[in-house]
Amino acid sequence: MREDNQPAVLLLDGNSLASLAFTRSLGRAGIHVTVADPALDAPVRHSRYCARYLQYPSPLDHPEAFREWLFHEAANGGHGLLIGTTDYTLPLLDEWREALSAHLRVALPARDAFRRAYDKAATLELAREAGLAIPPTHLPRSMEELERLAAGSRWPLVIKPRSSVLASQQRRSAAGVEYAWNAEELRQRYAAVHEKSPWPMVQEYVSGAGAGCFFLIRDACVLAQFQHLRIRDKNPTGSGSCLRLSVPPDEALMASSERLLRGMGWDGLAMVEFKVDADGMAYLMEVNPRPWGSMQLAVEAGVDFPLLWYRVWTGAPVEPVLNYQSGILCRYLVGDLKHLESVLNGPPPGWRLPYPKRLPTLLNFLRFWGRNLRYDDFAAGDWRPGLAELGAHFRELAGHLFRKLRRAGGA
Repeated sequence: MREDNQPAVLLLDGNSLASLAFTRSLGRAGIHVTVADPALDAPVRHSRYCARYLQYPSPLDHPEAFREWLFHEAANGGHGLLIGTTDYTLPLLDEWREALSAHLRVALPARDAFRRAYDKAATLELAREAGLAIPPTHLPRSMEELERLAAGSRWPLVIKPRSSVLASQQRRSAAGVEYAWNAEELRQRYAAVHEKSPWPMVQEYVSGAGAGCFFLIRDACVLAQFQHLRIRDKNPTGSGSCLRLSVPPDEALMASSERLLRGMGWDGLAMVEFKVDADGMAYLMEVNPRPWGSMQLAVEAGVDFPLLWYRVWTGAPVEPVLNYQSGILCRYLVGDLKHLESVLNGPPPGWRLPYPKRLPTLLNFLRFWGRNLRYDDFAAGDWRPGLAELGAHFRELAGHLFRKLRRAGGA
């Protein structure tokens, strides 16, 4: 039931899991949520809590057209709060925040803190100064430095862009992570990432379990906290997670995370991500300065970050939420299906690190029910987004198979 005194929300990046979690949480609270995305038919469109769905030009391919659309909607759509959830929109909202604020509130951290967190290299330097362990990290500023790095490092090396999306002269590009196992691969793959995101970082690979510490901070006060353990990633070589477990807060990890965020002057939602090696050493991987994809798990465990964030931005009272239910699993079914497909197809060419086995992965995938198992896409009472995404995935697979058969028939 909608309460008309609650400011309506314009929620961007509708194709993200974070936006789906926001739509459900805010919609259940009676808040009018208009969801928008470049996709004509994102799964969130089918949620019972999506009051209205809009399509906008791609911020990656057409940033100026996106800007025109956004300012028109902000001025005329009757929204009170603007929320973005991905790297495609948030840097643009940061750039335009003052002009947008003439029409509605823009849910963003302070500019300096946001930009520090968005630059992974700057974040790691702040973490080092705060006493957190970080992977051995290098910032080559020339190809000669890269050659020297290749001569004295332990393989594999991980090449990471400093930011996931880079804007330059009206062109925006997305860059991913690459692995190098020798000097030649380092040269080639570094050059490929450098072309999209100049002078990326090079890190030594750290193996271990992924641990996430999550916070809502306002005026230097922790209003909510949560921790999870990664069980499976959508891509076995590294990506967002598709299965995670809520765990009791680790005092040392939470204290380190909070110390880092305070040092950054952080104000808002943040995910602090670690890898914990076999010896128990926790290495900071990054600070995620945006709503995270696994947010539904926190909601299921009792920490409703989307609604708390909304209340902060609309001036409603917020009671701190520092306790939650551990032992809750949350699964992204379509992401887990992609994990299974990757495992069945085998590791990518040249992959030399451990890779999941086919039979155990298949058996784990078939565990669809459990007393403490929840779903991102198939949330209780709101299954249609999951069905829509599952249907789209199978159509994509069928199209891929059809094209493959056509090529084989024409050979």
